[in-house]
Amino acid sequence: MSAHKEKEVITVSSHNDLAFDLRPIRHKDCQAIWDILKDPHVQSFNDYSADITKGDVYDFIQGDIESFYNQQGIRLVIVLRSTGQVIGSIGIFNIINGQGILGFELSSQYFGKGIMQKVLAMLFEKLTTFVPAPLNTIVALVNPNNSSCIKLLTKCGFQQHDAHWIKYVT
Repeated sequence: MSAHKEKEVITVSSHNDLAFDLRPIRHKDCQAIWDILKDPHVQSFNDYSADITKGDVYDFIQGDIESFYNQQGIRLVIVLRSTGQVIGSIGIFNIINGQGILGFELSSQYFGKGIMQKVLAMLFEKLTTFVPAPLNTIVALVNPNNSSCIKLLTKCGFQQHDAHWIKYVT
């Protein structure tokens, strides 16, 4: 069995019957993630440069896989069950001394459908399935103009502390 737990898939259904799965990211997800990150609606609120290349995405996927092996983080892809299409990703990165940084992106055609709220709820519920390292604090860095993300984090139990949003997990 690989350290990436390839057979470990979390199944989730959103309130509007869009069923999707979460699984660890793989190199073959590069094109789908690159397409999402190039979308101007997604770019307007993330921290990737507008000129991100497919090679850049491949490199960060490699870094995500290495972080998983080193128990310093995980990136999961969100896969639409009906088509197998990767529609986003979510991860907890830079896990050090029980604290990790949350990051996520979702294809803009799925904005406002409640998917990311379901993904976050499932991630927190199944956290130890994918993150074996001890984790008690998750920090989100959010563009202050991203009101949708701030609303989402608030619904998911994050609290604002200065420029950060923090959730304590057990």
